[in-house]
Amino acid sequence: MKPANTKPPIDFPATFVRSLATLEDLPPIHSEGIVGFAGRSNVGKSSLINRLARRNHLARVGRTPGKTTLANLYALDRGGYFLDLPGYGYMKRDKGTALQARNLASELVERLPHLNRILLLVDVRRGILESDWEALLWLETLGRSVTILLSKADLVSKSQLRSVQEEWKAKLREETGENVNPIPLPLSSRTGDGIQDLGRLLLEDLYGPEQ
Repeated sequence: MKPANTKPPIDFPATFVRSLATLEDLPPIHSEGIVGFAGRSNVGKSSLINRLARRNHLARVGRTPGKTTLANLYALDRGGYFLDLPGYGYMKRDKGTALQARNLASELVERLPHLNRILLLVDVRRGILESDWEALLWLETLGRSVTILLSKADLVSKSQLRSVQEEWKAKLREETGENVNPIPLPLSSRTGDGIQDLGRLLLEDLYGPEQ
């Protein structure tokens, strides 16, 4: 019997560079591409980065939602960066610190010239939340390429997943422009569902269509 013809998993080995409290904390970044990770607190951004990098503890996964107020920068071995933006929505900090985190995210998204794509993670169990939709429209006004990821897809039934996906697809096609991918990608960092599709998208973003 011939061995199954399976493709190796797409991964993005990476190293933690530093946490950013202000825009001035950024190290020199030249022409390398950057992929940003955005979403509400506790939506699974750190778990996704760990899965893509195939390292369990590269990005710290917090047990308490809303505690991360810094951005975190990761250098990819092949070139380019992952940028984990502070979570929005519920934030377990005083109002001043929460505002500072929001301002930091805004400055990074608005001023980084090589931010190729924003991955906007939304919890598939929550449907379309106002805060997620507002974040999406804001990113679109800045001209950023955005892909919606329906995170934690393994925690709902297949029929629930299809229903939420169709809801997002309909709303995206009606109310957003060409910078937003109208097909949201279901994703589970725990099971790996959707990771290969996402990986192919990121390979092209970061290293060109021949990858």
